[in-house]
Amino acid sequence: MTHAHALPDPDDLDAWLAWANQQLEPRDLTVDLLHRVVESSQRKRDATSRLAPAQTPGQDQWSEAVVSFREQTGWDLDEVDGLSRTWHPSRTFYVVVRAGDDNTGLFGRTPSPKTRLRSVLSDLIDEVPHTAPLFDVINAGKSAAAFPDRPELWLFMYSYRDGVLYSELSRPAERLDNKITKYHQQIPLPPLPYTRADTSVIITPDDDLDTGPDIDVQPI
Repeated sequence: MTHAHALPDPDDLDAWLAWANQQLEPRDLTVDLLHRVVESSQRKRDATSRLAPAQTPGQDQWSEAVVSFREQTGWDLDEVDGLSRTWHPSRTFYVVVRAGDDNTGLFGRTPSPKTRLRSVLSDLIDEVPHTAPLFDVINAGKSAAAFPDRPELWLFMYSYRDGVLYSELSRPAERLDNKITKYHQQIPLPPLPYTRADTSVIITPDDDLDTGPDIDVQPI
């Protein structure tokens, strides 16, 4: 679940913005940077040709989100079994970008990626030490972080709904099948109003691609 300490009033966007930037600062990220990522990715989706294959809008949007995130941060990157990771220079955590479901970007919700987790991401979540304490007590009452050498998995998820872009940076703790059921920490970002481009949107069936979200069905 979302950390409960000092959560802002969702109706106070200035307080929400300040809170989110405070939460993102230790990860060398800002709300403005992440908002640029989601807006760029949505613009890319809007620009997809109506003649393109059905999966293209979602694939283009996801790809642009990954590219934009990497351009904005300048961090290292790698691919593991088809999963695109972007690594903080400290190598203590990495970010995986995915389209999120309708719970994305809201306080008190437990969002999951819109498409299936697939095995590699499921395995990474399963490896998260959710039953161990965050700190182990050692000599003279001092403490040391548990699993200090294990990098953290963070998900950056985005979702477009009713003229607004929602997004969040969150660290999953547990899952059940293809749904994330618990988070160590969630950082929902203030909603970003968005004017959608006048393009045709293509209907696509659900698929098992790890490279893009399902396509919303919209009237032409």
